[in-house]
Amino acid sequence: VGGWVTIQRGCDKFCTFCVVPYTRGRERGVAPREILRQCRTAVEHGYQEITLLGQTVNSYRYEDVDFADLVRSVASIDGIERIRFTSPYPVDFTPKLIEVMAQQDKVCNYIHLPVQSGNDKVLAEMRRGYTIGEYRQLVATIRSMIPEMAISTDIIVGFPGETDAEYQDTLNLIREISYDFAYMFKYSEREGTFAHKRIADDIPEAVKGKRLADLIVIQEAICAEKTAA
Repeated sequence: VGGWVTIQRGCDKFCTFCVVPYTRGRERGVAPREILRQCRTAVEHGYQEITLLGQTVNSYRYEDVDFADLVRSVASIDGIERIRFTSPYPVDFTPKLIEVMAQQDKVCNYIHLPVQSGNDKVLAEMRRGYTIGEYRQLVATIRSMIPEMAISTDIIVGFPGETDAEYQDTLNLIREISYDFAYMFKYSEREGTFAHKRIADDIPEAVKGKRLADLIVIQEAICAEKTAA
């Protein structure tokens, strides 16, 4: 039986396609003592698995407590058998957090690590704050420290200005990383975002649809291969 504990509200990232910072405000961490109280209460009600929730959950900080510290504290609670969290942000995935995950058997060997695009120019237009080289290095570090780690991701195709070559970079990344599964979308404007106000949605819907369909075929084949194994 699993329970959900919100540890953070809001977001400070301001990706150009996302409306969350405008609708939910800036990042605000819940006090660790309150998070641990909710976790203990969940155990008292029979919950064995806890999922820590935040828009960019690993960006969590409250005074001198960071997300790695918090995960370690939750893992110390008797009665909690499994810990999950969603969704982390690549920029804030620290070596300290990876080390805690490797040390704590209660933390599930699964990470949802949104990449959004496999091309640096598109990532810069999205204002994601990392390059594909940095993302690749993060995945390599995670897999070197926790070889059995399952990784999923988010992908957006058809972001304004995305060329065929830039889209191919995303397909190449999907094949290279070999995600266990992926949430895949075609870009659509969200009112109130920077992209809606400043970046023309110039990719035809038919092109977006074809790119998404091709991406899904490739990812489903990877999923099937991993499941068979």
